[in-house]
Amino acid sequence: MSFTFDKPCLRLYNYYFFGIEKPIVIQAYNKIEARQKIDKVKFKLPAEYHGRKVIGETVIIPSFGVTERTENGKVFLWVGREYSSTGWMPREIFLKKFPE
Repeated sequence: MSFTFDKPCLRLYNYYFFGIEKPIVIQAYNKIEARQKIDKVKFKLPAEYHGRKVIGETVIIPSFGVTERTENGKVFLWVGREYSSTGWMPREIFLKKFPE
């Protein structure tokens, strides 16, 4: 199955390692970029990941206001690049701009 988009679309690539339940999530615009990023960071991963083979890769296209991530204890929601330079917005700002 193939999808096309008018604008580049950020995707979340989940890499699963043998014997470890929690995947490593990479933000990238395409599979090539994601694989380059995982190759760069694999040596910085916790020791439990070292020497483990990648056994699975999944991709998620974020949905506006639904997809979230936590960074340094702060929750961010996906809003797209039209509303934020990174595509992510802190939850409290999102709720003020887009009340339910």
